[in-house]
Amino acid sequence: MSRALTLTTLVVSSLALVVSGWTALRLHQSQSDERVITARGLIIRDANGQARVILGAPVPDPLTKGVTQGPRASPLSGLILIGADGSERGGYGTADVGDEAILTLDDATGTTEVFKVTANPDRGATLVVKHQNSTGAMLTSWQGKPELIFLNNDEQSHYVSPHSAAAP
Repeated sequence: MSRALTLTTLVVSSLALVVSGWTALRLHQSQSDERVITARGLIIRDANGQARVILGAPVPDPLTKGVTQGPRASPLSGLILIGADGSERGGYGTADVGDEAILTLDDATGTTEVFKVTANPDRGATLVVKHQNSTGAMLTSWQGKPELIFLNNDEQSHYVSPHSAAAP
């Protein structure tokens, strides 16, 4: 009887050591610097539960005070910054249509892109700086040569391009 008890104790102890070792190995692997997380999105919330950073493929449609403002011009994968009031304040991403990379900063209401950089492999790059009152400037190379466009608040445009007179 004591031999059977010794053998049972040895088997159970060995099994416990194997399970413990396997568990320790899996725990170590899950905390490894080489660990990869795969997901379609990540939402980071503030202490009040408000989404403040959205990482997604694709990201959701634009928000103003937490309300969707209709679909994006094209599905976008990237990073979106949200203000404390739930309004989109900017982001960085790549568009599924047009193959563009886009960086934007929006006004406090989330309704006006006051800073936008667009890079397109076929049409070059564009930088737009805009005020809420609709005045702004755009520097672009979309036609294969640089252009500078000024827009005043009565929606008149003034163009400056190579080989042309300066804007008034």
